[in-house]
Amino acid sequence: MSFLAIDLGTQSIRAAVVDKKGQIKTLSQMSQDVDSPYPGWAQQMPEIWWKLTKEVIKQTVQQYKKKSKINEIEGICTCGQMHGPVGIDQNGNITTKWTQIWMDKRSETICQMIRNNYDEIKLAKISGNPITTGWPGVKIRWIKDNQRELYEATEYFLVPKDFINYRLTGIAATDHSEASGTYLYDVNEERYSKTMEKVLDVDLKKFAPIHESYDIIGNLKPNIARDLGLPIELPVIAGGGDFIVSLLGIGLVDSSTAVDMTGTSTLLVVYKNKPILDPAIQNLRHVIGGWIPFTMLDCGGLAIKWCKDLLNSINNINHSYEQIIKIASQAQIGSEGLLFYPYLLGERRKDNVSARGAFFNLSITHQAKHFCRSIMEGVALALGRDIAHFRNLGIDLKKVVCLGGATRNNFLYQIKSNVTNLPHYITNQPESSLSGCGILTAYALGKIDDFEEIKVNHPSLIIKPEDSVVLKYNTIQNEFNRMYEHMLGYWNKKT
Repeated sequence: MSFLAIDLGTQSIRAAVVDKKGQIKTLSQMSQDVDSPYPGWAQQMPEIWWKLTKEVIKQTVQQYKKKSKINEIEGICTCGQMHGPVGIDQNGNITTKWTQIWMDKRSETICQMIRNNYDEIKLAKISGNPITTGWPGVKIRWIKDNQRELYEATEYFLVPKDFINYRLTGIAATDHSEASGTYLYDVNEERYSKTMEKVLDVDLKKFAPIHESYDIIGNLKPNIARDLGLPIELPVIAGGGDFIVSLLGIGLVDSSTAVDMTGTSTLLVVYKNKPILDPAIQNLRHVIGGWIPFTMLDCGGLAIKWCKDLLNSINNINHSYEQIIKIASQAQIGSEGLLFYPYLLGERRKDNVSARGAFFNLSITHQAKHFCRSIMEGVALALGRDIAHFRNLGIDLKKVVCLGGATRNNFLYQIKSNVTNLPHYITNQPESSLSGCGILTAYALGKIDDFEEIKVNHPSLIIKPEDSVVLKYNTIQNEFNRMYEHMLGYWNKKT
């Protein structure tokens, strides 16, 4: 028995055939870009998502057919980048040609309006979250205010993976992991909130019904099955947000473990029975119950990609990530005082939404190697701030489990380990989101009886902090924190 798993990521879309334990049998992927026509904007085209999704499915199905019979695939599950509202009309046509993705900040005016008119603390007790531009409810209010005809024409606003599920089944559905991140959800009742509907002044009827992530929401449409080369009427599972499904893919975490997920962004995640209500922390419901409090750096891996693209723009030289790492490793710890401010696309903190990236303490002695290293150090130091915040809230962290595409960069994770003074466990499951989709499908179809059957994957590498280096980074962290506090609100001021 096998299952088709799909991950609609920000920089790539992947499809795999996996077994009930989440082991990958075949895998295909295609890259895509983020469009940013104005400062703070980040958008992609849902029609491109669907086109690339079909292509990667066809590729992985063709690979699988060389080894096994296609009728061994028994179900489909999709996860994806979160929070991007795709509008569809009553005929299923896309109304949002360009969709605001999770990192888009254009709706900050809506956030500010809510802050001016409501008590943030009271709203957090309902929603479990601070007001940020990331939430689909806020983005949709922006659409209502700025693109009223589009808003009126939309029957449902679907997040990316729910849009793919809709194209597969013709059914509009979502799950708790995504619904809990709309800013229209009551964390106490675990359902949509009429109070938050009034706060945002958007119509809850435009949001899909909520299912458990492991519920079967429908079956693959016959015409889509024929086009993709899949069995007719395969059951389609609700699925969940990509990073939350990834947690299932690596096994359940406990409250003493943080998880570092670095792909495009860097998410720092812990696991709790209830949300942590704190202005710096966001909360999403786990795909298997319980809650995932987290912090987020929008440009974690993306900052390193920017470094690579910058160097490659010089005389069209094509540097690999391995070469960037080699260049960075030639610089001393601390990059001779050069500090990188890694908020190229702002951050969700209300007084730093409009932030941009920057280098500080620049001198004539700094070379390319210092810039490369300081970018990696800046990402690690931002993580260090968040680790310290969780500790200040009483969470006694013992280790960090690491997953995502950036885990190929051991140099980066040695810096992170030294900055946080915590061992970093690099997982041996680079495609944990796809693995999690397989496990959800297996549970939905009764192929496994309990998620506890899925054990934490043994790490492929444990990176331990180096005592002498930790002390150096303590000093650098203090300097980074001083710079960070000094720059808060700088970009929010009108010039």
